[in-house]
Amino acid sequence: MAFAPVLPLLCWLLALCFAPQWLQQFPLPIPASLYWAMGFVALLAGILRQWSWLYWLAWLAGIYLTIQSGLQRPLSEPGVLALYQALPVWITLSAIALNVFSLPPLLTWRGALLATVIAFSPCLLLFQVLATPFSLINPATWFPAGLAYRHALWVVIVAVAVIWIAVLRYHDSGARDWSRFSAWFACLAFLTVIELPPASAWAMLVSIVSLLMALLLQLLHLAYIDELTGLPQRRALLSQLAHLGKRSAVTMLDVDHFKRFNDTHGHDVGDQVLRLLGRILQSGRGFKAYRYGGEEFTLVFRHAQRDKIQQTLDEVRQQVADYPLRVREAKRDDKSRSSKQQARKRRGQAQAGGKTLRITISLGCAIRQPGEHTEQLLKRADEALYQAKKAGRNRVSMAK
Repeated sequence: MAFAPVLPLLCWLLALCFAPQWLQQFPLPIPASLYWAMGFVALLAGILRQWSWLYWLAWLAGIYLTIQSGLQRPLSEPGVLALYQALPVWITLSAIALNVFSLPPLLTWRGALLATVIAFSPCLLLFQVLATPFSLINPATWFPAGLAYRHALWVVIVAVAVIWIAVLRYHDSGARDWSRFSAWFACLAFLTVIELPPASAWAMLVSIVSLLMALLLQLLHLAYIDELTGLPQRRALLSQLAHLGKRSAVTMLDVDHFKRFNDTHGHDVGDQVLRLLGRILQSGRGFKAYRYGGEEFTLVFRHAQRDKIQQTLDEVRQQVADYPLRVREAKRDDKSRSSKQQARKRRGQAQAGGKTLRITISLGCAIRQPGEHTEQLLKRADEALYQAKKAGRNRVSMAK
């Protein structure tokens, strides 16, 4: 799902390679379609309160305005050719800066000023290049012109793209980062096909759609994914159960003595336990894990092989029981002490380390019977979980 925002870029590149005439003949309303798309992304970002996306919209708007103002004239003009050579440098450096540096909140005077600078800085580049196309500070004088420059630009695009993708893969980035990569790539790829009449509009549209897809995926994530554990939540579970096949099984899982654990060690440690359980369940094979609510989780199997299911559940139970959970417990500070003394005390506690805790889970599994509704299946799994707790906890109970 994280790679979905790259799909518009891939489709556009394939069309450029194999059917460029289709892109030229397709009736794309310009610039109305771009303005509507930008407005919809801005509206969705505002609804989700994801204001950082508006920085990228300002970035795209500035690039599009510069292209429309400076690159609609023949490349034979020295100033236009200089802009054509200088713009990739600005696009790449500004995109990297937007990704690397922390940005102030947009709804502040600093944020508003920065968004304005981002939007109009490529226009300042336009005026500087067209006014002094052969200045020593003009990046355009660093590159050769003509076909050799276009080949060099593709080498730079591919090299930076490989590094960018490697970083995204290493950090296991989400749809937001992949959409920004897609926007940067589309803006640079346009400069290699600048002779196609609607190339700039398609590049901008691909960039905006990539941002839109990432925002929609984020909205879907907020609706269906539990923020603490990273697992799908009950709404996603109910949707899955509605399409569950006849040969399937459902397991209810509960953390043993979780309330007493929370009361003893605090809710922060309780959240640490739930996050740990979420990681273990995400890495499990043969089932799909969901957070049902509180300390309860649900595992869904798409087969009804009783022995295999019980073996998988025993492996999960043992993996949790064997995991040493190291907890750093901070003692309550004495209000009469100075802040420096409290800081030294906290550092000493951290260096001394905390205790190692062991957690256990109980599991109750029900294999779907012919004609059984999902509500009955969940109820039987919950009853099996109760039997596992009644029998002493830290065990698997299979419903009859």
